[in-house]
Amino acid sequence: MIALGETPYTRIFVRNEFLFDERKGHGEFTPAVAFAFRAEPARVPMFQVMLDSGAQWARVPIHMICSKPCDPLPIEQSCWWDSYGYDFTVVALPFLKGHAVTALGRDGQIRKGNYLFTVDWMQTGWSEVPDQHKNHHIIALESGPWIAYPNNRLVWHDPSWITPAPNREWKTPTRSYSVEGKWLTEKNDD
Repeated sequence: MIALGETPYTRIFVRNEFLFDERKGHGEFTPAVAFAFRAEPARVPMFQVMLDSGAQWARVPIHMICSKPCDPLPIEQSCWWDSYGYDFTVVALPFLKGHAVTALGRDGQIRKGNYLFTVDWMQTGWSEVPDQHKNHHIIALESGPWIAYPNNRLVWHDPSWITPAPNREWKTPTRSYSVEGKWLTEKNDD
């Protein structure tokens, strides 16, 4: 089973090295439209795209997509986590539409970007564990690359009402709550 879900249609560029199995085309780009998200466990987020030439490609990894020609971003800076499984939903959250965001990379660098849409994982082992569930918010960085980052690596910006200052002492919730039963997980006091 391969999971595929429609995304907002977004004009992009595909790094040509992907189109040539990384044997040539480095530093060159082909215009395209991303129109679907593809999920496979233990693989980076991937997309289905239509090139301007009419060729359609599946399984284009996120680090091979950009909103404008730019230097490549290493795969480990493009996303924090691989896809959790085959079951997901794609939603362009109206509340986040157009929001500027800063993203904290594994390298400690903060990068600015804009929200595109969200991939939310369902019916996988990790998606059911409170402190392990992660969304993949798809962000177009100002510098060009696309990234897929979870909530706890992003700070949203809206000068009309948000004053960015997350509390660094906050902890990830470790409990699930149920009105018909007891807590499904025990509190972790670390």
